[in-house]
Amino acid sequence: MKAKVACIFALSAGLLAACGSDEPLRGPVPALLKAIDRMSDQDFAVPLEGGQSALLPMYSEKKLVGAHAGVKRVVVGIQDPYRNAGLVFDVLKKAVGEGPDTMVVVPQFIAAQDAEKHKLGPEFARWTIEGWSDGGNSRPANLRDTGPMVSSFTVLDAVILYLADRAGFPDLKDIEIVGYGRSGRMVQLYAAVTKGLGAAYTLDIKVHFVVANADTFVYFDDRRPSRGDTPFAPFEREQCPGFNLWPYGLAVPSVYAYGVIGADLARQYADRDVVYLIDERDTDPVDRDCEARAQGRNRLDRAQNYLKYLEAVTGSAPAAQRIVVTRANPSGLSGLLAGACGKSVLAGGGC
Repeated sequence: MKAKVACIFALSAGLLAACGSDEPLRGPVPALLKAIDRMSDQDFAVPLEGGQSALLPMYSEKKLVGAHAGVKRVVVGIQDPYRNAGLVFDVLKKAVGEGPDTMVVVPQFIAAQDAEKHKLGPEFARWTIEGWSDGGNSRPANLRDTGPMVSSFTVLDAVILYLADRAGFPDLKDIEIVGYGRSGRMVQLYAAVTKGLGAAYTLDIKVHFVVANADTFVYFDDRRPSRGDTPFAPFEREQCPGFNLWPYGLAVPSVYAYGVIGADLARQYADRDVVYLIDERDTDPVDRDCEARAQGRNRLDRAQNYLKYLEAVTGSAPAAQRIVVTRANPSGLSGLLAGACGKSVLAGGGC
Protein backbone atom coordinates (compact mmCIF):
# COMPACT_ATOMS: atom_id res chain seq x y z
CA MET A 1 0.00 0.00 0.00
CA LYS A 2 2.82 2.40 0.86
CA ALA A 3 4.35 1.77 -2.55
CA LYS A 4 1.08 2.65 -4.27
CA VAL A 5 0.63 5.83 -2.22
CA ALA A 6 4.20 6.84 -3.03
CA CYS A 7 3.55 6.17 -6.70
CA ILE A 8 0.39 8.29 -6.74
CA PHE A 9 2.29 11.12 -5.02
CA ALA A 10 5.10 10.80 -7.51
CA LEU A 11 2.72 10.86 -10.46
CA SER A 12 1.03 13.97 -9.10
CA ALA A 13 4.41 15.63 -8.70
CA GLY A 14 5.63 14.50 -12.10
CA LEU A 15 8.36 12.27 -10.65
CA LEU A 16 8.04 9.36 -13.05
CA ALA A 17 11.07 7.42 -11.90
CA ALA A 18 9.69 7.09 -8.37
CA CYS A 19 6.96 4.71 -9.48
CA GLY A 20 9.25 1.98 -10.77
CA SER A 21 7.44 -1.35 -11.17
CA ASP A 22 4.58 -0.31 -8.87
CA GLU A 23 2.75 1.51 -11.66
CA PRO A 24 -0.93 1.08 -10.73
CA LEU A 25 -2.30 1.11 -14.28
CA ARG A 26 -1.46 -0.56 -17.56
CA GLY A 27 0.11 1.60 -20.20
CA PRO A 28 2.86 4.20 -20.14
CA VAL A 29 2.90 6.45 -17.07
CA PRO A 30 3.31 9.63 -19.19
CA ALA A 31 -0.17 8.98 -20.61
CA LEU A 32 -1.63 9.63 -17.16
CA LEU A 33 0.15 12.98 -16.90
CA LYS A 34 -0.54 14.12 -20.46
CA ALA A 35 -3.33 16.66 -20.87
CA ILE A 36 -6.33 15.24 -22.68
CA ASP A 37 -6.77 16.32 -26.30
CA ARG A 38 -10.53 15.96 -26.55
CA MET A 39 -13.01 17.72 -24.29
CA SER A 40 -16.77 18.09 -24.43
CA ASP A 41 -18.22 21.45 -25.47
CA GLN A 42 -21.02 21.09 -22.92
CA ASP A 43 -20.71 21.87 -19.23
CA PHE A 44 -22.58 20.46 -16.24
CA ALA A 45 -23.12 22.45 -13.04
CA VAL A 46 -22.94 20.65 -9.69
CA PRO A 47 -24.78 22.65 -7.01
CA LEU A 48 -22.79 23.28 -3.82
CA GLU A 49 -23.63 24.75 -0.45
CA GLY A 50 -24.08 28.49 -0.24
CA GLY A 51 -25.61 28.75 -3.70
CA GLN A 52 -22.31 28.08 -5.45
CA SER A 53 -21.69 25.49 -8.12
CA ALA A 54 -18.79 23.58 -9.64
CA LEU A 55 -18.56 23.07 -13.37
CA LEU A 56 -17.21 20.12 -15.30
CA PRO A 57 -17.40 19.16 -18.97
CA MET A 58 -19.93 16.44 -19.81
CA TYR A 59 -20.49 14.55 -23.02
CA SER A 60 -24.09 14.11 -24.09
CA GLU A 61 -25.86 13.13 -27.29
CA LYS A 62 -28.46 15.80 -26.59
CA LYS A 63 -28.21 19.33 -25.26
CA LEU A 64 -28.05 19.22 -21.47
CA VAL A 65 -30.25 22.30 -21.16
CA GLY A 66 -33.91 21.83 -21.98
CA ALA A 67 -36.62 19.19 -21.83
CA HIS A 68 -36.08 15.62 -23.06
CA ALA A 69 -39.55 14.23 -23.54
CA GLY A 70 -39.51 10.67 -24.83
CA VAL A 71 -36.17 9.73 -23.24
CA LYS A 72 -36.86 6.60 -21.22
CA ARG A 73 -33.30 5.40 -20.56
CA VAL A 74 -30.08 7.22 -19.76
CA VAL A 75 -26.69 5.49 -19.68
CA VAL A 76 -24.12 7.29 -17.53
CA GLY A 77 -20.59 6.26 -18.44
CA ILE A 78 -17.44 6.68 -16.35
CA GLN A 79 -14.32 7.83 -18.19
CA ASP A 80 -11.29 5.56 -18.44
CA PRO A 81 -8.27 6.02 -16.10
CA TYR A 82 -6.59 8.25 -18.68
CA ARG A 83 -9.58 10.64 -18.54
CA ASN A 84 -10.69 9.77 -22.08
CA ALA A 85 -14.36 10.54 -21.51
CA GLY A 86 -14.88 10.99 -25.25
CA LEU A 87 -13.69 7.45 -25.96
CA VAL A 88 -16.11 5.98 -23.41
CA PHE A 89 -18.88 8.16 -24.85
CA ASP A 90 -18.24 6.78 -28.35
CA VAL A 91 -18.15 3.17 -27.12
CA LEU A 92 -21.39 3.50 -25.16
CA LYS A 93 -23.20 5.16 -28.05
CA LYS A 94 -22.20 2.19 -30.18
CA ALA A 95 -23.25 -0.22 -27.44
CA VAL A 96 -26.73 1.19 -26.77
CA GLY A 97 -27.50 2.39 -30.29
CA GLU A 98 -29.03 5.59 -31.55
CA GLY A 99 -32.63 6.30 -30.73
CA PRO A 100 -34.99 8.98 -29.43
CA ASP A 101 -35.73 7.06 -26.23
CA THR A 102 -32.07 6.57 -25.12
CA MET A 103 -29.44 9.07 -24.06
CA VAL A 104 -25.74 8.61 -23.18
CA VAL A 105 -23.88 11.03 -20.90
CA VAL A 106 -20.28 10.86 -19.65
CA PRO A 107 -19.05 13.40 -17.06
CA GLN A 108 -15.42 14.39 -17.55
CA PHE A 109 -13.31 14.50 -14.38
CA ILE A 110 -10.41 16.69 -15.43
CA ALA A 111 -6.95 17.25 -13.97
CA ALA A 112 -5.07 20.53 -13.63
CA GLN A 113 -3.16 19.99 -16.88
CA ASP A 114 -6.43 19.46 -18.77
CA ALA A 115 -7.87 22.71 -17.44
CA GLU A 116 -4.69 24.55 -18.38
CA LYS A 117 -4.55 23.17 -21.91
CA HIS A 118 -8.19 23.97 -22.62
CA LYS A 119 -8.09 27.32 -20.80
CA LEU A 120 -10.80 26.52 -18.25
CA GLY A 121 -11.39 28.94 -15.39
CA PRO A 122 -11.21 28.26 -11.64
CA GLU A 123 -14.94 27.52 -11.55
CA PHE A 124 -14.18 24.16 -13.17
CA ALA A 125 -13.52 21.38 -10.67
CA ARG A 126 -10.28 19.48 -11.17
CA TRP A 127 -8.91 16.37 -9.49
CA THR A 128 -5.56 14.69 -9.06
CA ILE A 129 -4.89 12.21 -11.83
CA GLU A 130 -6.39 9.30 -9.86
CA GLY A 131 -8.29 10.97 -7.02
CA TRP A 132 -11.56 11.17 -8.94
CA SER A 133 -11.72 7.38 -9.38
CA ASP A 134 -12.07 6.69 -5.65
CA GLY A 135 -14.64 9.38 -4.89
CA GLY A 136 -12.02 11.91 -3.82
CA ASN A 137 -12.52 15.65 -3.63
CA SER A 138 -11.48 18.07 -6.34
CA ARG A 139 -8.63 20.51 -5.71
CA PRO A 140 -8.46 24.32 -5.91
CA ALA A 141 -7.26 25.80 -9.17
CA ASN A 142 -4.32 27.42 -7.35
CA LEU A 143 -3.01 28.07 -3.86
CA ARG A 144 -4.66 31.51 -3.69
CA ASP A 145 -8.08 30.24 -4.71
CA THR A 146 -10.32 28.08 -2.55
CA GLY A 147 -12.16 26.99 -5.72
CA PRO A 148 -14.95 24.43 -5.84
CA MET A 149 -14.28 21.37 -3.69
CA VAL A 150 -16.51 18.49 -4.67
CA SER A 151 -16.33 14.69 -4.53
CA SER A 152 -16.61 12.82 -7.81
CA PHE A 153 -19.39 10.86 -6.08
CA THR A 154 -21.24 14.11 -5.39
CA VAL A 155 -20.99 14.77 -9.12
CA LEU A 156 -22.74 11.46 -9.82
CA ASP A 157 -25.36 12.32 -7.20
CA ALA A 158 -25.96 15.60 -9.05
CA VAL A 159 -26.25 13.80 -12.40
CA ILE A 160 -28.91 11.49 -10.97
CA LEU A 161 -30.75 14.46 -9.43
CA TYR A 162 -30.66 16.19 -12.83
CA LEU A 163 -32.08 13.09 -14.53
CA ALA A 164 -34.76 12.65 -11.87
CA ASP A 165 -36.26 16.05 -12.64
CA ARG A 166 -39.60 15.37 -14.33
CA ALA A 167 -39.55 18.82 -15.90
CA GLY A 168 -36.51 17.76 -17.92
CA PHE A 169 -37.10 14.00 -18.19
CA PRO A 170 -40.87 13.38 -17.90
CA ASP A 171 -40.67 9.83 -19.31
CA LEU A 172 -37.46 8.51 -17.78
CA LYS A 173 -37.68 4.95 -16.42
CA ASP A 174 -34.10 3.65 -16.19
CA ILE A 175 -30.64 4.98 -15.34
CA GLU A 176 -27.57 2.81 -15.92
CA ILE A 177 -24.16 3.68 -14.50
CA VAL A 178 -21.38 1.89 -16.36
CA GLY A 179 -17.63 1.61 -15.85
CA TYR A 180 -14.82 -0.62 -17.14
CA GLY A 181 -11.68 -1.71 -15.27
CA ARG A 182 -10.55 0.92 -12.75
CA SER A 183 -13.69 2.87 -13.62
CA GLY A 184 -15.76 -0.25 -13.00
CA ARG A 185 -14.35 -0.22 -9.49
CA MET A 186 -15.51 3.38 -9.15
CA VAL A 187 -19.04 2.32 -10.12
CA GLN A 188 -18.99 -0.39 -7.45
CA LEU A 189 -17.68 2.00 -4.79
CA TYR A 190 -20.34 4.54 -5.69
CA ALA A 191 -23.10 1.93 -5.61
CA ALA A 192 -21.94 0.95 -2.12
CA VAL A 193 -21.81 4.40 -0.51
CA THR A 194 -24.04 6.66 -2.60
CA LYS A 195 -26.44 9.03 -0.88
CA GLY A 196 -28.01 10.26 -4.09
CA LEU A 197 -30.51 7.68 -5.34
CA GLY A 198 -33.50 8.87 -3.33
CA ALA A 199 -34.82 11.28 -5.96
CA ALA A 200 -34.83 8.54 -8.61
CA TYR A 201 -36.40 5.95 -6.35
CA THR A 202 -39.14 8.38 -5.31
CA LEU A 203 -40.18 8.66 -8.95
CA ASP A 204 -39.89 4.89 -9.50
CA ILE A 205 -36.88 5.37 -11.78
CA LYS A 206 -34.76 2.23 -11.64
CA VAL A 207 -30.99 2.60 -11.20
CA HIS A 208 -28.73 -0.16 -12.54
CA PHE A 209 -24.97 -0.55 -12.13
CA VAL A 210 -22.71 -2.33 -14.63
CA VAL A 211 -19.30 -3.13 -13.13
CA ALA A 212 -17.18 -4.35 -16.05
CA ASN A 213 -13.82 -6.07 -15.48
CA ALA A 214 -13.23 -4.43 -12.09
CA ASP A 215 -10.10 -5.48 -10.21
CA THR A 216 -11.32 -5.11 -6.64
CA PHE A 217 -14.41 -4.40 -4.55
CA VAL A 218 -15.05 -2.60 -1.27
CA TYR A 219 -15.50 -4.93 1.74
CA PHE A 220 -17.63 -3.86 4.70
CA ASP A 221 -15.66 -5.48 7.53
CA ASP A 222 -12.28 -7.16 8.09
CA ARG A 223 -13.27 -10.56 6.71
CA ARG A 224 -11.74 -11.82 3.49
CA PRO A 225 -11.86 -15.12 1.54
CA SER A 226 -10.32 -17.91 3.59
CA ARG A 227 -9.06 -21.41 2.89
CA GLY A 228 -9.73 -22.41 6.48
CA ASP A 229 -12.80 -23.93 8.09
CA THR A 230 -14.99 -20.98 7.13
CA PRO A 231 -15.12 -19.39 3.66
CA PHE A 232 -14.58 -15.91 5.17
CA ALA A 233 -12.50 -15.09 8.22
CA PRO A 234 -10.85 -12.02 9.77
CA PHE A 235 -7.82 -11.22 7.67
CA GLU A 236 -4.40 -11.47 9.31
CA ARG A 237 -3.38 -7.82 9.27
CA GLU A 238 0.34 -8.53 9.51
CA GLN A 239 0.19 -10.09 6.04
CA CYS A 240 -0.94 -6.76 4.56
CA PRO A 241 -1.47 -3.84 6.97
CA GLY A 242 -3.45 -1.81 4.42
CA PHE A 243 -5.88 -4.56 3.43
CA ASN A 244 -8.90 -2.68 4.79
CA LEU A 245 -7.98 0.83 3.68
CA TRP A 246 -10.22 2.58 1.17
CA PRO A 247 -10.97 1.60 -1.60
CA TYR A 248 -10.46 -2.04 -0.52
CA GLY A 249 -12.36 -1.51 2.74
CA LEU A 250 -13.95 1.23 4.83
CA ALA A 251 -10.90 2.31 6.83
CA VAL A 252 -9.96 5.95 6.07
CA PRO A 253 -12.52 6.36 3.28
CA SER A 254 -12.99 9.34 1.00
CA VAL A 255 -14.55 12.38 2.66
CA TYR A 256 -17.85 11.56 0.94
CA ALA A 257 -18.04 8.22 2.79
CA TYR A 258 -16.94 9.39 6.26
CA GLY A 259 -19.07 8.08 9.10
CA VAL A 260 -20.56 5.13 7.27
CA ILE A 261 -21.36 1.93 9.15
CA GLY A 262 -20.26 -1.25 7.42
CA ALA A 263 -23.22 -3.47 8.33
CA ASP A 264 -25.72 -0.85 7.16
CA LEU A 265 -23.85 -0.31 3.91
CA ALA A 266 -23.65 -4.03 3.23
CA ARG A 267 -27.41 -4.42 3.50
CA GLN A 268 -27.99 -1.32 1.40
CA TYR A 269 -25.55 -2.43 -1.28
CA ALA A 270 -26.94 -5.97 -1.41
CA ASP A 271 -30.26 -4.47 -2.56
CA ARG A 272 -28.66 -2.67 -5.51
CA ASP A 273 -29.13 -3.90 -9.08
CA VAL A 274 -25.55 -4.76 -10.08
CA VAL A 275 -24.12 -6.78 -12.96
CA TYR A 276 -20.47 -7.82 -12.76
CA LEU A 277 -19.49 -8.22 -16.42
CA ILE A 278 -16.21 -10.06 -16.92
CA ASP A 279 -14.19 -10.97 -20.01
CA GLU A 280 -12.98 -14.52 -19.47
CA ARG A 281 -9.91 -13.81 -21.62
CA ASP A 282 -8.95 -10.75 -19.57
CA THR A 283 -9.26 -11.96 -16.00
CA ASP A 284 -5.62 -11.23 -15.12
CA PRO A 285 -5.88 -8.27 -12.73
CA VAL A 286 -3.94 -5.05 -13.09
CA ASP A 287 -4.00 -4.60 -9.31
CA ARG A 288 -1.65 -7.19 -7.82
CA ASP A 289 -1.00 -5.41 -4.52
CA CYS A 290 -1.50 -7.41 -1.35
CA GLU A 291 -4.77 -5.57 -0.63
CA ALA A 292 -6.16 -6.84 -3.92
CA ARG A 293 -4.72 -10.35 -3.60
CA ALA A 294 -6.55 -10.67 -0.27
CA GLN A 295 -9.78 -10.65 -2.31
CA GLY A 296 -8.83 -13.44 -4.72
CA ARG A 297 -6.52 -14.55 -7.51
CA ASN A 298 -8.02 -12.77 -10.50
CA ARG A 299 -11.01 -10.69 -11.59
CA LEU A 300 -13.44 -13.59 -11.88
CA ASP A 301 -12.31 -15.18 -8.62
CA ARG A 302 -12.65 -11.86 -6.82
CA ALA A 303 -16.14 -11.24 -8.19
CA GLN A 304 -17.31 -14.72 -7.22
CA ASN A 305 -15.81 -14.33 -3.76
CA TYR A 306 -17.51 -10.98 -3.38
CA LEU A 307 -21.01 -12.26 -4.07
CA LYS A 308 -20.42 -15.08 -1.59
CA TYR A 309 -19.17 -12.51 0.90
CA LEU A 310 -22.32 -10.41 0.54
CA GLU A 311 -24.38 -13.50 1.24
CA ALA A 312 -22.30 -14.25 4.33
CA VAL A 313 -22.61 -10.67 5.62
CA THR A 314 -26.32 -10.16 4.96
CA GLY A 315 -27.59 -13.71 5.40
CA SER A 316 -28.96 -14.14 1.88
CA ALA A 317 -27.73 -14.03 -1.69
CA PRO A 318 -28.24 -10.60 -3.33
CA ALA A 319 -31.37 -11.07 -5.43
CA ALA A 320 -30.56 -8.35 -7.97
CA GLN A 321 -26.85 -9.03 -8.45
CA ARG A 322 -25.21 -11.43 -10.89
CA ILE A 323 -21.96 -12.25 -12.63
CA VAL A 324 -21.92 -12.43 -16.42
CA VAL A 325 -18.85 -14.01 -18.02
CA THR A 326 -18.24 -13.63 -21.73
CA ARG A 327 -15.43 -13.77 -24.28
CA ALA A 328 -15.02 -10.29 -25.71
CA ASN A 329 -13.67 -9.96 -29.23
CA PRO A 330 -11.50 -7.98 -29.19
CA SER A 331 -10.74 -7.79 -25.49
CA GLY A 332 -10.84 -4.40 -23.84
CA LEU A 333 -13.35 -1.62 -23.29
CA SER A 334 -14.96 -1.58 -26.73
CA GLY A 335 -14.96 -5.34 -27.25
CA LEU A 336 -16.59 -6.01 -23.89
CA LEU A 337 -19.20 -3.24 -23.72
CA ALA A 338 -20.01 -2.88 -27.43
CA GLY A 339 -19.87 -6.60 -28.22
CA ALA A 340 -22.99 -8.75 -28.46
CA CYS A 341 -22.89 -9.78 -24.80
CA GLY A 342 -22.16 -6.28 -23.52
CA LYS A 343 -25.02 -4.83 -25.56
CA SER A 344 -27.37 -7.44 -24.15
CA VAL A 345 -26.28 -6.77 -20.58
CA LEU A 346 -26.66 -3.02 -21.02
CA ALA A 347 -30.17 -3.68 -22.31
CA GLY A 348 -30.97 -5.65 -19.15
CA GLY A 349 -30.48 -9.13 -20.58
CA GLY A 350 -27.89 -11.86 -20.37
CA CYS A 351 -25.47 -13.59 -22.72
